[in-house]
Amino acid sequence: MSASTTCTICQTKQQGTYCHNCGQRYLGRRVNTWDVIGGWLSGLLAPERSLLGTFRQLLINPRYIVENYWSGFRGYYLSPSQLVVYMLFVFGLHLALVNQNILGMEVNVSGVSDSLKAFLSPQLVLFLLMIPLLALSTAVVYYRQKHSFPEHFTAAIYLFALWAILFTLLCDILYLLLDIELIPPWFFAAVFLWSARVFSPKDAAWYRIVLNAVLSILMFVLVSAILLGISYLLDPGRIELE
Repeated sequence: MSASTTCTICQTKQQGTYCHNCGQRYLGRRVNTWDVIGGWLSGLLAPERSLLGTFRQLLINPRYIVENYWSGFRGYYLSPSQLVVYMLFVFGLHLALVNQNILGMEVNVSGVSDSLKAFLSPQLVLFLLMIPLLALSTAVVYYRQKHSFPEHFTAAIYLFALWAILFTLLCDILYLLLDIELIPPWFFAAVFLWSARVFSPKDAAWYRIVLNAVLSILMFVLVSAILLGISYLLDPGRIELE
């Protein structure tokens, strides 16, 4: 690590792996595939602090949180995998207490035993598959930014988990108290708009950010349609979305 490295949290000059002022960890390199795998394992085993702080920064300045993780800083804000742990917890409460639809979507899969469906919700599987699809979409649309796929993947996890948690909680509150159901497009609009905030140039006008979000949505739909088409050709009628 360079002696001139500055902590992104408290702006203190760092001399080692951890900032002596706030405790944030610095890896000294960019994020790679092994960081993604290791982050998932640590997130499953030890979800940590800073939940509210991470949510606040992701809502206000998502680029800061994502780039902070890309650059190798750890321990102050939640990692992407740790945020997924909270997302799965919220999904579990929703499935147990409200209904079997996640964010208003229902997935029917034929040829799968009821015991397997009870163990692993088809809706949950679908949503987890959307994360790499989101990363692939942003990698194509923002290819000029020259980010690696692990960087796109970690950004997708951050933003997908953020809005999945917020929308699930909001949908459940509105459904239980007012019998109002929010439609899934609002969730996807938020995810792609925040993705555009991360990957668009820092000085981009608001209409440029919206345009980038629309392009990402179109790419996501195109990739999803291709995969669904291939699945249908292999086994017509196996998957049904409602």
